[in-house]
Amino acid sequence: MQCEVCQKKKATVHYTEIVNNQMVKINLCEGCAKGKGIDIYSKFSVSDLLSGLAEIEETEIAHGTQECSRCGMTYREFKDIGRFGCPECYVAFQDFLKPLFEAIHKASRHVGKVPKRWSKHTSQETELKTLEDELTKAITREAFEDAARLRDRIKELKEAKRRHS
Repeated sequence: MQCEVCQKKKATVHYTEIVNNQMVKINLCEGCAKGKGIDIYSKFSVSDLLSGLAEIEETEIAHGTQECSRCGMTYREFKDIGRFGCPECYVAFQDFLKPLFEAIHKASRHVGKVPKRWSKHTSQETELKTLEDELTKAITREAFEDAARLRDRIKELKEAKRRHS
């Protein structure tokens, strides 16, 4: 499969993104993926995975026969089929899920990712919002020299944003 951007190299990165509630799949070579700011070298440690799996196994042995009070499913049954029997299972097995999620995702809470190409955009938006708040405060306290400086910086950021869009 060829890279969909350069049409020259073999696509080795298969990137999926949700844009306006539509799933978009793009097949890229490493060079084009890096150019789009996609991190293709995620940090993965086999030792962390194995230690996490060992902890899960110990937990499972200790509590594998615990049942969900609503549907009667055991944690062992969940492990065998990979699905819970009812929404109450998430509560019944929450002690088992946290180490499982931490071993798989390195976290027990999903925080999402921001592609590198968007991080610059997001930081500029954050700076713009901060400057606008500071401008309002400067006007309120009648610090007009500060307000003028902030106004000029806001104008520069908006002009730069307009040029890049």
